Amino acid sequence: MRLKNYFVLGSALLFSGFSAADVCQIEVPSTENYSEAAYFYPCDADTPLPAITLTGGYSNTYHKLQWMAEAIANSGYVVLAMTPTDKYGKVEQWRDAHLRGQKTLVATTKEEGSPLKSLIDTNLRGIAGFSMGGGGTLLAGSILKDDVKALAAFAPFLLKEQRNVSPTAPTMILAGAKDLLVTNESIEEIYQHVEASTDQRFIAVYENGRHQQWYRPEITTNRDSYIELTLAWLDYHLKESSSAAKVLSEAERQSPDRFTRINHEL
Repeated sequence: MRLKNYFVLGSALLFSGFSAADVCQIEVPSTENYSEAAYFYPCDADTPLPAITLTGGYSNTYHKLQWMAEAIANSGYVVLAMTPTDKYGKVEQWRDAHLRGQKTLVATTKEEGSPLKSLIDTNLRGIAGFSMGGGGTLLAGSILKDDVKALAAFAPFLLKEQRNVSPTAPTMILAGAKDLLVTNESIEEIYQHVEASTDQRFIAVYENGRHQQWYRPEITTNRDSYIELTLAWLDYHLKESSSAAKVLSEAERQSPDRFTRINHEL
């Protein structure tokens, strides 16, 4: 796979709870599986970093999850954020975007002329996504198995016949008790299959969590916590951070009124 036409942007990221840092952005040529994409990564990166693919949900472009992409990149990751070819399509569109994106990660770090040449640790790759992107995360993870090392599914949407997922990589699910689109019943059904397929998993259901909190810029409720838990999950499994494990294991004790359920096997 040949990558070309790099366009690098630098920006200062300032998000509540995170220090300011330079995050660079590279626009990536489209493929048959994503219509637009961009890399986010620390501008001062000089050693190989863990990397993830990231998608939004139905009707979303990757820009709707850019707040998450920048926060993850700011913490020492390469993030390939993508919009599937048909953002009004079926969950399989998001699955295929992630599968192709994982190949792009591997190709990019070998590509002569790429600003990210030799800066992606291809042995430390993960997948994350919201809604249909979260469902696509679980479906892609069920195919890639241990080729990826961490999954993070945010309010994952899957049709009933798709919920028998079987990822073997460590899998996180963040969901909302007041989400009217991705119901508690669907999340429980999905998580039962996750429990059966992987020994390392984490679920947190936010008492006031709603679908719109992830993609509407004017609704930022819970976003600090979404970022904190996501980074802890990725740091624990992609960076072997012991302090991240403490964040995950103590999340409920630190904020007992925030969640209706937390369950984990780290």
